[in-house]
Amino acid sequence: MPTFTLEDDCHTSLARLLEADEGHHLRFGWSGQSLGAADHGDLLIGTVRFRDYIMEGFLTYTVQAEDLRPGCLLRVAGEGSNRDWSIRPQIRHYIKAAGLIIRSEDNAEPSVAPDCGGIK
Repeated sequence: MPTFTLEDDCHTSLARLLEADEGHHLRFGWSGQSLGAADHGDLLIGTVRFRDYIMEGFLTYTVQAEDLRPGCLLRVAGEGSNRDWSIRPQIRHYIKAAGLIIRSEDNAEPSVAPDCGGIK
């Protein structure tokens, strides 16, 4: 699951990165749109699903934000497409195009711990 830690506070970062359209969907970058009505607060309390045109096709992914005070952590997860690898660079481009600074970036994938069978 790709994660991006942004320098600015979370509310400012989300406001610069995602805009609400007339139908109350969040717009992400040029072609990403939330599948249902959503606002910035929804990203802070759970995940929001987006559909985006990336690499000559549509991909669906979820985004969740965490207010780090200071900073903002964005978690992005694809839904199993063979093109999910292309989501991370697209999100990075959206962040930079919004004029935000990425403090750190990780592409950690959840793995199953052999001794307890859980996610670590």
